[in-house]
Amino acid sequence: MNILPKSQYEQIFHGSQITTQHIKLVLEEAGITSIIRDDGESALRGGFGAAHTNDVKLFVDKKDVLKAKHIVTSTAEKLETENISDEDLEKLAQQKDPVVPITKTVSKQKKETYRRSPFNLFINIGLIIYSAWRLSPLLSGGTLSTFRIIVSSAILLVCSLAIIMHFTQKDT
Repeated sequence: MNILPKSQYEQIFHGSQITTQHIKLVLEEAGITSIIRDDGESALRGGFGAAHTNDVKLFVDKKDVLKAKHIVTSTAEKLETENISDEDLEKLAQQKDPVVPITKTVSKQKKETYRRSPFNLFINIGLIIYSAWRLSPLLSGGTLSTFRIIVSSAILLVCSLAIIMHFTQKDT
């Protein structure tokens, strides 16, 4: 079904999401702009059904169709010839550690620590004062609803913890 009957784009490929993404990157390297349409993902986001991972379509501008089809054909042939045989996959699966670990040298960079803004500190202090005021009738022997005690205490504790963490956090 063609949603846009007079579109300037033409479908040149359909397949799995991974293959389609790879071909899109190859086309972008060749200077051809392409658009991916994934109806399965759209259906999932809309709440209409399960994913159809092999129903991803790739569109290009009509003026680039011939060049794009040539690139798609050559890329698809390369992908087919580079596949790993089932025997090799079985051997890899039986190995204890088939992945060779790559060691990276980590440059020593200063870690950025999150510091709260003065406005955030002001809000936390205000919430602490407000929650303490809401709980103050308990100090004079008054009664409060359980819900009010729980909510005000939780706000008081969370805001207090946030302020304590702010001032005890060490700069590295």
